[in-house]
Amino acid sequence: MNRFTVQSFPPFFGLRRELTMPALERIDFPAGDGSALCLHHTSGGDRGPVLMTPGTAMTALTYCIDSVPQNIVEFLVAEGFDIWLFDWRTSPLLDAHLRPYTLDDVGRYDWPAAVDQVLQRTGKKQVSVLAHCLSAPCFLLSLVRGYLDTEKIRSFVASQVALHLRLTRAGTIKVKTHMDRLLPDEQLIHQKPAEIAGQLSDTAAAILARIMPRSFSCNNRACYRHVATFGEIILHSRVNPTTHAMMGELVPECCSGFLKDVAVGVRRDTILNREDLRHLDRLRLPILFISGQENRMFIPESTAETYRLLCNANGTGFYRRTVYPGFGHLDCYIGTGASRQIWPDLSQALDTPHSGFAQQVPTAQVSAS
Repeated sequence: MNRFTVQSFPPFFGLRRELTMPALERIDFPAGDGSALCLHHTSGGDRGPVLMTPGTAMTALTYCIDSVPQNIVEFLVAEGFDIWLFDWRTSPLLDAHLRPYTLDDVGRYDWPAAVDQVLQRTGKKQVSVLAHCLSAPCFLLSLVRGYLDTEKIRSFVASQVALHLRLTRAGTIKVKTHMDRLLPDEQLIHQKPAEIAGQLSDTAAAILARIMPRSFSCNNRACYRHVATFGEIILHSRVNPTTHAMMGELVPECCSGFLKDVAVGVRRDTILNREDLRHLDRLRLPILFISGQENRMFIPESTAETYRLLCNANGTGFYRRTVYPGFGHLDCYIGTGASRQIWPDLSQALDTPHSGFAQQVPTAQVSAS
């Protein structure tokens, strides 16, 4: 296996160590509405294709950070998976992130195009999917609204949130006071202090960064702006100093129009409408819901509520849920201990046949490993 450094995306790639995986190939392709999207492909073998997406305002290359001893792409490549990292329209590498978009836009235009790209290029009939944060509810909408054929998906890992958007108490109050309605749809909320402009969205984030409660104290201003905009992205005790210093680069900016659409789902407690509830059978596939017990963005009840809904609708044979003590949100992928305590479960779930889990435990599980 050739080792390489990813030098095209400084400052957080290719500066610290070589990555133990085949070099990435970038594949540009259009979404259903013509927006430019891209995939980054690397492979470890023939265990099956896996399509991985990051959360809002991130590139999927975040999964390749070299500031940790082993990143999750290296882990899954070593496990024999064929990895396809998907930059949906939220990615700072794409022009599409500069324009307002909705959860439904991503489900309608981005996910079907990405899945078809992988299936066409691999010649496979199914792909497994791991979707983190708000890419997960977008994927579920794509299925439940019929934009994406369920038969194309082998298994799915919903990371931290699914059909129910449950925030911390402070986050819920912020959203339910309708503060988001004051923000122009087309403005970016910048997280890196050097890029903060004088526009209303940045000013609002600066004010909230001073008053929103938080569980940490650090010298990285981006972390405080993240709390104001999204919630706590990491559990600080899980993230090493080098990775912590990169947080502004990892999650740099987001269009306020998307966050306003998300806020509607938070106020309604779910992204589903009445018509969606008639089609929950389209979610009859193996799904592992995971949450960090210390998640202070989307609290664990986010996955618990969706787990209960789908078990009631389709039976328990397709669904599992695990909550990981001592982990928060993004540190489930970039934090110390994740490779031992979380990633083996993800590997197993991504290799689950479409027919469902062979031995399903019909209650949510808490991992103490």
